[in-house]
Amino acid sequence: AAEELGFHPLFDGKTLEGFTQKGGKAMFRVDHGEIVGTSVPNTENSFLCTNKEYGDFILELEFKVDPQLNSGVQIRSHAYEQPREVETKKGKKRTFPAGRVYGYQVEIDPSPRSFSGSLYDEARRAVFLADLSNNEAARKAFKQGEWNKFRVECRGDSIKTWINEVPAVDLKDDMAAKGF
Repeated sequence: AAEELGFHPLFDGKTLEGFTQKGGKAMFRVDHGEIVGTSVPNTENSFLCTNKEYGDFILELEFKVDPQLNSGVQIRSHAYEQPREVETKKGKKRTFPAGRVYGYQVEIDPSPRSFSGSLYDEARRAVFLADLSNNEAARKAFKQGEWNKFRVECRGDSIKTWINEVPAVDLKDDMAAKGF
């Protein structure tokens, strides 16, 4: 069983206990043992965050998304305590409000670009740290309109992702060692 291997569920299948919503006004609920997020137009990005922080871990989850919405799974992330001006790698400056979530995001990208499993630095460096432009197998692994599976392994500065058991990203980055 998963527990025998040291795995522990983050979600009890019934409630959102252990999670806090940050950011925008999307609605999160539990429906038939699944977490369902519903976006709300013209609001800031919304995040359903664990209350607990994690450093080294293996995260496995399944997801199904609307084909027109870009989203992702934040790992080792935090929220700004005060408004913060950030300079991206492209030299642009952006100001993020207090409470805005930032950190590593495992991209869920149902667009033709097909970058699901890529690693994006949400609201911090605001760039892809590792994308799938040279990983055709991973780009083709995403199943539009179906359930997909992520596996994310974080150990020290190593971050690895898989989509539907196909290796996607293998990155070394030490910007954050733990987070929600």
